[in-house]
Amino acid sequence: MSSVDPDATSPPRPAHDEGAPSAQAPRPLPILAVLRAELPTLPPQLRQLAQVALESPAEVGRMTITDYAARAGSSAASVTRLCRALGVSGFSSLRMELALAAQRSDQGPVPSLSGDITAQTPLPDLVSRLALLGARSMEETARLLDQDSFETVIGALGDASHVYAIGAGSAHAIAVSLEHKLRSLSIPATSFHDPPSAVIGLAAARPGDVLVVVSDTGTESECIPPLTEARRRGCVTVLITRLSRSPGAVAADHVLLAVQDSTPLRTGTLNSRISETFLVDCLASGIVVGHHERSIEALSSVEEALERYW
Repeated sequence: MSSVDPDATSPPRPAHDEGAPSAQAPRPLPILAVLRAELPTLPPQLRQLAQVALESPAEVGRMTITDYAARAGSSAASVTRLCRALGVSGFSSLRMELALAAQRSDQGPVPSLSGDITAQTPLPDLVSRLALLGARSMEETARLLDQDSFETVIGALGDASHVYAIGAGSAHAIAVSLEHKLRSLSIPATSFHDPPSAVIGLAAARPGDVLVVVSDTGTESECIPPLTEARRRGCVTVLITRLSRSPGAVAADHVLLAVQDSTPLRTGTLNSRISETFLVDCLASGIVVGHHERSIEALSSVEEALERYW
């Protein structure tokens, strides 16, 4: 049974399908993770389509393009635009990926967190649901990690004479965490809590240094001044963010996506930073792998120094 895809002339799928050896099956696209990551950046019509696919992947996997569009109160043309935004070749590919995602055992159901926190919310239930969401955020962050960028960033961090990290608001904790981990690996690092401070600090930057910006949304005011100054001085620039489309994502050399569910429990200052923390852990551990002997020596020196006093 074959069907004509209305988007058959659209661009081919991203690189994970292209040029793969014929003897190997292509890596499954983590379509639900892609949908969750892209959801906040989509225009309203496409966002509604994405929401339907997230809520009922198995059902959408059996639909025609007309039925899917009608279910979301949209049009077939909007479905085609969604496919392009997600990087899939057309609706038949999207439908197949959703059906496969629904079948995979590692895509187990996660309780819905709809509604506000109330005085009647059972605390044990709240804790277990947040634990599941946190685990899923890290898993999907790992699935969406661009391996080429990840390896390049690890190499740049390991070879840098100095690493600069910036995170405004609650993101500053992530920047400080990265600073501490790098210092423990004998890599000089400095963290900043606002863009002006970062620009001042970057006045001492040299070619080959690295700037890591942690920004939930990658806004222009948070990201562009330090990223521009760092690139002007020949630094490698990295953005850790949950939005794939933003001024910061355009300006940075490398973007590491931190997947996060958008729910009433995770907005504003209650926003979780677990996936960003996970990425920082991955970067630091990657440096240990790439510079093993130096890293072990540095960590041993840190442990010895701490034991002298505590």
